[in-house]
Amino acid sequence: MTRRRLITIITLMCIAMFGLASLQYYWIKEAITERKGHFEQEIGETLTNVVKRLEQQEVLQVTKRFLDDISVTNSNVAVHYDSAKQQAYWTSKQNINISQTISSDKLAKQGIAYKVQEKAEIKKSGTATKTVLSDIEGSKYGINDSTNAGSTLVSNITNDSTARKRLDIAMDLIMKKTDLVNQVVSEMIMAENTMLQDRVNFEMLDSLLVQEMESKGIKTNYEFAVVQKEGDRETVIMSSNVEKNAEIIKSNYHITLFPKDIFDNSNTLYLQFPQENKFLISKMRFVLFSSLGFILLTLLTFVFAARTIIEQKRISEITNDFISNMTHELKTPISTVALATEALMDPDVQKMPSITGRYLGIIKDENQRLSRQVERVLQIARIERGDLKLRKVEVDMHKIMQTAFDNTLIKIEDRGGKLSFNWAAGDTIVKGDELHLSNIIFNLLDNANKYSPDTPKIDLSAVCKKDMLEIRIKDEGQGIPKEHISKIFDKFYRVPTGNVHNVKGFGLGLSYVKNIVEAHNGTIKCKSELEKGSEFIIQLPISQDGQN
Repeated sequence: MTRRRLITIITLMCIAMFGLASLQYYWIKEAITERKGHFEQEIGETLTNVVKRLEQQEVLQVTKRFLDDISVTNSNVAVHYDSAKQQAYWTSKQNINISQTISSDKLAKQGIAYKVQEKAEIKKSGTATKTVLSDIEGSKYGINDSTNAGSTLVSNITNDSTARKRLDIAMDLIMKKTDLVNQVVSEMIMAENTMLQDRVNFEMLDSLLVQEMESKGIKTNYEFAVVQKEGDRETVIMSSNVEKNAEIIKSNYHITLFPKDIFDNSNTLYLQFPQENKFLISKMRFVLFSSLGFILLTLLTFVFAARTIIEQKRISEITNDFISNMTHELKTPISTVALATEALMDPDVQKMPSITGRYLGIIKDENQRLSRQVERVLQIARIERGDLKLRKVEVDMHKIMQTAFDNTLIKIEDRGGKLSFNWAAGDTIVKGDELHLSNIIFNLLDNANKYSPDTPKIDLSAVCKKDMLEIRIKDEGQGIPKEHISKIFDKFYRVPTGNVHNVKGFGLGLSYVKNIVEAHNGTIKCKSELEKGSEFIIQLPISQDGQN
């Protein structure tokens, strides 16, 4: 994949991601706006219902004062309601006229007789219970006769079932209701001149707000204030939070109290919600969280895809470099073997044993070199598959490092360099694969030599730190740029050197070293500074047998 194509793909993905996020943001914003409009409508209905119920409460209170004094009377029975005792009483009066003649024998002889007219009043009283039925004719007052304990006298106020009687009773009730309405209206007009705080009760107003909002599913903190306006002056006469009066009366949620007042309707109820946005979001949390979740998932997918594409491109480039280097590394020994073989086929050369032996030695060395290169590639492949088999035994690391030091010293001295070895770890034993442990020391020493362009100066040392053996290999070579230090242990990775390729290799050495160290439960890290050299630090766990 070319760089231009990669940039095009990533650019298109970015545009698509940005477009999707913008569209989602637009719909979320529209949903919140719609929800806010619905919330404002619900609050408007709440305030309207609260004001209506306040007016109803006031009308009921005024009406009740007049209803307490209502009496019902017919020709025989009168029922009166005593508001103080919350009890209805009935009274029944009956007048009796008695005429009798008083005479005697003496008066009879004289021809005289007296006729006596006697008037008597019988009065009964008791308590009354009202029962309201579906028609006027059936309305009754059940009357308990207090003059006769245990008995009940039931008097039907409308005991005459004729149409005329029913009409008279209905007209009488209508007139009574008309008078009541007139009295209530008069009282309501007088109430307008009453102080507002006497007309509105704080607890009742708060209770009505709670009931109305709960009925609409609005469960969030609120604050309210009642403002009375006199001319240009506004006075807060009631508030749920005095410290925030200035904020409350700026709220968009307000309504006129007692709007049906004839002479005054300047009183206002303000309602504020300190956590309005939080409440609206909580009502939409499923939609919001789902949208944000999918946006985040899409973003992560985009990042993962972009990184995968970039990583694949990098691996492709590294693989191409590896194939190129490997071809060169394999071609060189093959060419050398081919030349040596061709020379040996010359009859004249075959007659000279010294020259023949020399060519055979070259073939042997190049064959071993070729085998090592192939083996290294195969080892990396086995490590990647997890098929690497380690033969762990008790290994004397001092012996391994001494052998590596002796073999490398010759190469260093040939270049006029210096290699020092400082062993301060006693007779330390490590449990591991002797061949692979030896390879990692040889590999790091060989790299220190190869990447020292001038006279190499290399220090090899080992110390014990608690239960770990720490091995350090330090050089004063060309060093590694900081941005590449984290990648040098990657497979096939080689530090870029432009068009100069004076150091041959596959980019497998440090990857192999890291895998072997970690297979032995150890760690490796690198400290490097450009133009000042590098230092590799390996830590391997000491065997349970400790130090001999």
